[in-house]
Parts: sequence; C-alpha cells; structure tokens
Amino acid sequence: MGMPIIEVKELYKTFETKDRTVEALKNINFSVEPGDIYGIIGMSGAGKSTLVRCLNFLEVPTKGAVIVEGNNLGELTPPALRDLRSSIGMIFQSFNLLMQSNVLDNVCFPLTIHGMSKKEARRKAVGLLKTVGLEDKANAYPAQLSGGQQQRVAIARALACDPKILLCDEATSALDPQTTHQILELLRQINQETGITIIIITHSMNVVREICHNVAIVEKGEIVEDGLVEDIFTHPKSRAAKRLIVEGKDPDYYDEVQAEALSPEIVDTLKEDRRIRIVYSTNSSYEPVIANMILNFNEPVNILYAATKDVAGVARGEMILGLSRNPETAERQIAYLEERGLAVEDITDMGWPIEGGRSY
Repeated sequence: MGMPIIEVKELYKTFETKDRTVEALKNINFSVEPGDIYGIIGMSGAGKSTLVRCLNFLEVPTKGAVIVEGNNLGELTPPALRDLRSSIGMIFQSFNLLMQSNVLDNVCFPLTIHGMSKKEARRKAVGLLKTVGLEDKANAYPAQLSGGQQQRVAIARALACDPKILLCDEATSALDPQTTHQILELLRQINQETGITIIIITHSMNVVREICHNVAIVEKGEIVEDGLVEDIFTHPKSRAAKRLIVEGKDPDYYDEVQAEALSPEIVDTLKEDRRIRIVYSTNSSYEPVIANMILNFNEPVNILYAATKDVAGVARGEMILGLSRNPETAERQIAYLEERGLAVEDITDMGWPIEGGRSY
C-alpha cells in the first residue's frame, strides 16, 4: 500500500462565540488511499461538514495536520495552497451554479479563471458535459434543469480542472431516491474511469452502503468508528454506528417500510424480548435458517424487520428478530445462527422498536 492521498492527524477545530467555546472537531485521525470512495457519515451537527472544509483549508483547523499528496496544508504559502486546491474539486447540496450563465458557461468558469483560452475551455466543457450526460443541455440555464441535472452540471464543473480529489458535501441530500441513485452511479463511473479519489459527506447510510468502500462515523466531533463499509455494516461496534445501521435513525433507512408506528400493544410485548440483528450474504441465504430454527427449538420468533441491501456491490440480507423470552433458549438460538455462518448483533438494549417500524 502506497502513501495515502489524504492524511488527517490529531485535528481539532474550535469556534469562539460570545459566551463559550464550541469544540466542533476533536482529535480526528484518518487516511484515504488514492482512488478510494470514502464516506464520512454522521447526524446533523456531528461536525462532518466542518471536517470536509478542513480537508482543503476552507476552514483552518485550530490544531493538527491535514496532509494532501505529502503536502502539509498548514505549512504552505497562500499561493501554494491555492495551487493545491485546484487539485481538489467540490460539490455541494445546493449546487452553487451561476444562475445567469448557461450550462456550458458554468462548466467553463473555473477553466477561464485558471487562464485557459475561451475556445479551449468550451471544447473541454463540452467533453465534460458529455461525461455527465448533459451534452444536449449546453445552452440551457440552471433554472430550466431538474435538481439531478443541476447536480450533474456541478459535477462537470468540479471535474473541469482535472482534480485528483472530489469532495461531495451532502451532494445528494436535496434529491429524490431515484435521482440520488443515478448521481451515485455517475460518481462511481467517474471513479472507475479516472481513478479520482472521492470523499462523500452524508447523513444517509443508504448512500454509504451504495457507493463507499471505507467509512468514518462522526459523532459529537469525534470519529467513533472507521473501516470497511462491509465490516461496519456487518459488525457495528460504536453506539453511533448501531444507531445509523440498526435503529434506523438514518431518515432513509426505512424507505422500504413506510409504515405506521407499532401499536402500543406490540411495543409492550416486544419490550421483554431478546432482540438481535442478523446479517447474511448470498452464500448463507439458501438454507431457510429461521424456519429451521423455529422447528428445532419449537419456539416462535418475531421477524421485526427484513430487507436485502447492496453493501459495496455485495448483496447482504439483514433481519431484526425477537427471540425467546427464556434466556437459556435465546442463547441457544443465537448459537444456532452463528454456527450457520450468520453475523449476530445483540440489540436488546438499543431502544428497538422505533417509531416507523413494523412487525412482520
């Protein structure tokens, strides 16, 4: 493994207000390999947007180091920092397009700022619009485009100066699920074709699952867990990861289960159940494990939630089950599942069920 394209070491960021000091980021450490699609996820106010702005020194850290391609940003002169920023593209939730300029001129803008001739800039911009599937919209204005089309223009503009890194700050939050999927597919295609490193800031576990290889989970200004998306999805260790993955605090998590809240009667019944989350891959999905377990133990099992998710390109099924109230039987049921290669996570104390869930 070579040198990381981005390294963050012991980074802190504090803001001074009239009556107190706000510690937005605390002791942040992580690295991103070249060509990776790296997710940074957290709930609103976790500090993830402050963190992404520190990666290109739009926000200067209070303490610590951000190293991009071997360059410590805090040690660069202002001209050297401006030059390095040209290798870092950025797209935002709000698109930030020039509303009085047409699509072609929006993409040309950063090129002409960097001294490229108008003719050459237009030639390159046309190619970029073709890359994002908008070559027929070159003369349209942003107000004439859908949200997804505007974000494609923003992506083309961010790619104009051939960056090595693309920062995406909640880039799909304003889009519907289908358009979000299309934008993520476009980013994945660009990553595969160009090798550009992509860092995605999001509150949505759906986004992380669909496109990211690695992820850092931010809570209250700290990274509480990081690693491969597949590993964290299968075995979340931190409370924050479990909230995002298991409890469904991610507003998109239960998009398959747009249902009424569980009735008070069901909630009261489930409060005493041993509740677990199981994850299985394609290889472990052929045997009717749950049905066989019910027959084996002669004990009913509540299936509280079930779905199949695409995790980094691999189909992963998950269920949340209510097991026997007999502690000894519940332990034997868990052992039965683990013997069959299923990942089992005990979530009895995590507040399930939550509003919006459903019992099956």
